[in-house]
Amino acid sequence: MIAGYLARKLALLHHPSLSLSLSAFTNMSELKRVHAHIIISGLANDDLTTIRLLAFAAISGDFSYAQTLFNQVEHPTLFMYNSMIRGFSQSFDALESIHLYIRMLRDRISPDNYTFPFLFQSCSNKAFFFEGQQLHDHALKFGIDYDVFVLNNLIRMYSNCRELDYARRLFEERNSVANVVSWTTMVTAYSNSGDIDVARQFFDRMPCRNTISWTAMIVGYAQMGKCDEARQLFDEMPERDVDSWSAMISGYAKCGMWNEAFELFTEMVGLGIRPNESALVSSVSACVQLRALEQGVWLHSYIEDQGFELSVTLGTSLVDMYCKCGSVEKALKVFNEMPVKNVLSWNSMIGGLAMNGCGKQALSLFWRMQMVGLAPNGVTFLNVLHGCSHSGLVDEGRRIFDLMTEDYEIEPQLEHYGCMVDLLGRAGLIKEALNFVDSMPVKPHAALWGALFSACRIHGHEGLGEELGKHLIELEPDHSGRYTLLSNMYAAARRWDDVETVRKLFKERGVSKNPGNSIVEAT
Repeated sequence: MIAGYLARKLALLHHPSLSLSLSAFTNMSELKRVHAHIIISGLANDDLTTIRLLAFAAISGDFSYAQTLFNQVEHPTLFMYNSMIRGFSQSFDALESIHLYIRMLRDRISPDNYTFPFLFQSCSNKAFFFEGQQLHDHALKFGIDYDVFVLNNLIRMYSNCRELDYARRLFEERNSVANVVSWTTMVTAYSNSGDIDVARQFFDRMPCRNTISWTAMIVGYAQMGKCDEARQLFDEMPERDVDSWSAMISGYAKCGMWNEAFELFTEMVGLGIRPNESALVSSVSACVQLRALEQGVWLHSYIEDQGFELSVTLGTSLVDMYCKCGSVEKALKVFNEMPVKNVLSWNSMIGGLAMNGCGKQALSLFWRMQMVGLAPNGVTFLNVLHGCSHSGLVDEGRRIFDLMTEDYEIEPQLEHYGCMVDLLGRAGLIKEALNFVDSMPVKPHAALWGALFSACRIHGHEGLGEELGKHLIELEPDHSGRYTLLSNMYAAARRWDDVETVRKLFKERGVSKNPGNSIVEAT
């Protein structure tokens, strides 16, 4: 039985087509089992078998196993070197591919047009620009720089290294062999760099375009905030794929055009096009910004009905949407169903509980987060402190602040100090709040004084409140709310002359009053 299984695997492994031979295994575990049978059967010295095993291991990302196979070969072939170089070019140890290339040259093996593209991929980082230039010189020396595959990867390397002058000069010199990928690479490079006019010049010069070319221009315009130009291109596209739709939806989201983003998403779904995660996340974000709970619930149902995986990013977006729309129970349900959570997921849920007045639940979730072994960050502590402040959990707030500074050694920011002042002020501990402000190593900001002023109003500390109110007006003379709060405090004390003085000062300084509005969807 084992012999028959091994024979079938070997037959597939030795197939003339490389792609078919690599389909002999579904994963590395299966390859290792077959390799063990090969060794036992005495077939391990067959070069073709070793080459194919090595190629699969390198492509699968098991570089340790691939390296072991590679080191067992006395005279590695060009294909083996290329397989290893390709594997390392896509790993965190990309420079190892250059070390292999140097070893290949020492073995007197000349590179081919499959070698350099992966080497250029390894150098697609500003830190490795010098190595990339040297490899470019080698490609010239071996006379294969005119290969379009080599050219495209070389242009991409220069673009990724932010050396657009090199990329443009090379492109113009090799224009005769450039294909649609070459042109698209140039469009994408200039779009990503923010030079949208040059990107458009290349786009308009293209002898032919594909959906990637069109999408690159749409993304470029959206990044520059030019959504009208992006939409015009989108409407002109002869064919659209899911990435094109996603680019336009995300573009609207980046420009803050939330209604347009959601409307385009519904149009896309109505046409039967299955969205990708980027389009889903952008649409959920639109519901967040619009506080459109009804649309958010529909979108969540669509995600479930279509069987989309609840990834960290998508799940966190849904949690954030439900929290900001005031549906804490639904947010908790999504959160608990998420198979994988990161610190952003926990922060979103803790912050959502805090903003909805569920301070004790936020605190409980904070302790649970630590129990699962995930370290909180500054945002986590800020959210918990908000929860303690709005729920009157003074002792718990003090403990959290001490935990942050002493156990986790996180340096408090102005926002953390502001939360502590707000916490103490709301509880009526005005003197302790003032002592806390005096002990701060940073200069208090206006929001902090505002929290203390509000506390003084609530708890009847009129003298200190008046002093803080005047100080706030001088700190933020164009902030209409500062005048209103002081005026209201005077009105509550029936000090009408002082009310009139504040209103007169407001008018003399030409302060504009922000109109009131509601961002919560009516139900």
